[in-house]
Amino acid sequence: MMGLLADMLVIAGLAILTIGVYGVFRLPDAYTQLHAASKAGFVGVTLLLVSAALQGGPDILSRVILAVVLLTLTTPVAAYAMARAARVRGEPLRTPGAVDEAPREGEVPD
Repeated sequence: MMGLLADMLVIAGLAILTIGVYGVFRLPDAYTQLHAASKAGFVGVTLLLVSAALQGGPDILSRVILAVVLLTLTTPVAAYAMARAARVRGEPLRTPGAVDEAPREGEVPD
């Protein structure tokens, strides 16, 4: 039973990672592409790690917990840093209906 659950988690993780790759190629601007890559990457890899924890012993479980904690801490920071770099570089919003409400460098917000 655990083997079947682990296999289903692997398939789900791979499906989510595949959808994330599709989003990177199909979404219109760097910000939405980054969103697809970071969310799908985090969820997909977490599912793969949980699958490994189900199949492994206690030593694997501790490594999986450590990896998930590190992913939880580093994924949003890395996504923010890349989005900030795109903004500083002047990457435009190409998503239909998107409104840029962030102040530019040197502007004082209302």
